[in-house]
Amino acid sequence: MEELFKIGLDNSIIMEMVKINENISDMSDDEISKYILFLRQIGCNDSHIRNIVQVNPYYFNRSFDDLISLINKLREIGLTHINLLIDSNPFLLNNDSYEIDEFILKKKNDGLTISDISDLIDSNPYIINEI
Repeated sequence: MEELFKIGLDNSIIMEMVKINENISDMSDDEISKYILFLRQIGCNDSHIRNIVQVNPYYFNRSFDDLISLINKLREIGLTHINLLIDSNPFLLNNDSYEIDEFILKKKNDGLTISDISDLIDSNPYIINEI
């Protein structure tokens, strides 16, 4: 868990995260480091990362294939500041790309364009979970 300390989380926050997601305590520093690196690769700084993992410790349960697919789907619809989007709604990382597809289909059926849908998600990152 040394990697969590390196990004600025203190022991009490880490223990709260472990209470929520016990799997974290079984993870090696290398595994945790890979999740942190993934967030850095999409533009997150340490402040974003602290917020994301503190609010959503279940992030560490996600497969990288699913995370990559989700990020690619968000980019595909025109979202560019994904780091800020995820910082605003860390639970967005719990979604799968097919859930984004379902949201898009529903909104298209409501008459919105992909650009409109992208703007909608960008302005309200929780909208996907509200449907």
